[in-house]
Amino acid sequence: MSVKRISKDAILLALLCVTGMVSLPLGDNIKVSLQLLTLFIIWGIADDIWDRVLIPALYLVIGLFIPVYAGFQAGITPTFGFVISFAFAGIPFHFIYKYLKTNEIFKYVLACFVSLIVVYIIGTIYLKLYLNMDWGKALLVAVVPYIPFDIGKIAICTVIMNAMPEKIKNPKPQVDQTPVEK
Repeated sequence: MSVKRISKDAILLALLCVTGMVSLPLGDNIKVSLQLLTLFIIWGIADDIWDRVLIPALYLVIGLFIPVYAGFQAGITPTFGFVISFAFAGIPFHFIYKYLKTNEIFKYVLACFVSLIVVYIIGTIYLKLYLNMDWGKALLVAVVPYIPFDIGKIAICTVIMNAMPEKIKNPKPQVDQTPVEK
């Protein structure tokens, strides 16, 4: 890994840690956070699959000890499954965003939606098992109230990614131009 790539990943991780803490309470046990919004942007500008998995995985580990999760939480909570899912959701995002041959905006939106479904599945399973809920209640608590907000996050991220300079979204590998001595 190059110093530039490590630095970029560190900045993206720091951004996730800072924005991940921010959450807006909307009622009984409903908090909307910026974690997914930040992850959609990170996944869109990360260099490869390892960065799309490594950054959320490091966020998960940091959050076990430092309160960087939504609402300044740390450790294992009922919503910890969603944090776990972030590392896995970067994988389908990578393959759709990198290999699907279609319009850039369409494949970004599709990659975000598929990743969101992965987040919902893993997070709901964890919540159901952690709180011993039935499936219907787990979906009503963990998914249904957040769908409109998460669709809004995808829309915001799509606008941001569309406005972002191409060299940030798709960095070209730098070729060493140092003259070779004979």
